[in-house]
Amino acid sequence: MRVLPEGLYGITVRAWGFDHLSSAKLLLEAGARIVQFREKELPTREMIAQAKKIKELCESYDAILIVDDRVDVAYASEADGVHVGQEDFPANLARKVLGDAILGVSASSVSEGVRAQEDGADYVGAGSVFPSSTKPEEKVLGIDGLKELMRTIRIPVYAIGGIKLEHVRTLRDLGVRGVAVISGIFASRDPMDSARRFVEEWKKA
Repeated sequence: MRVLPEGLYGITVRAWGFDHLSSAKLLLEAGARIVQFREKELPTREMIAQAKKIKELCESYDAILIVDDRVDVAYASEADGVHVGQEDFPANLARKVLGDAILGVSASSVSEGVRAQEDGADYVGAGSVFPSSTKPEEKVLGIDGLKELMRTIRIPVYAIGGIKLEHVRTLRDLGVRGVAVISGIFASRDPMDSARRFVEEWKKA
């Protein structure tokens, strides 16, 4: 299995004037080397078609494509992996279906992180670290919760939820593998500049 990239963990959007392919291209051009295709509403066949296009784009940047939630779409598009939440396809079954593909699992507590590791996850998406505008209903893990989680599990952790540029150095110093950012990039006045700033801030840290 490939080593998981550090830095910006990009997530595609269909909002703020972007579609999945254009948002993936922006993230990759800015320097992200792991991109998650996140879609909740499109028909399955359309999701597979879009995932295949993003996979080709990721390959041209030597980047990893992760599909959110949908194990079937990840399998059909030959994505590098899948990311499942606590209410999605069970992580241990996703591991059986996808074999040695990359498996990420969302965790908002230490117990969820431990279970993800036991179920064969390659990484945990930990959060929401801060209050998130894209998922206001999410439980806030906080910095202290993130520290406890990272002390308890051995697999890499990507931090997600309300992350701003000024948080990057603190999070990297804690030892996270990277930071997942959505509105901090795409809701900004200059998304490309914002994405590049996150990439550069990580390198500086």
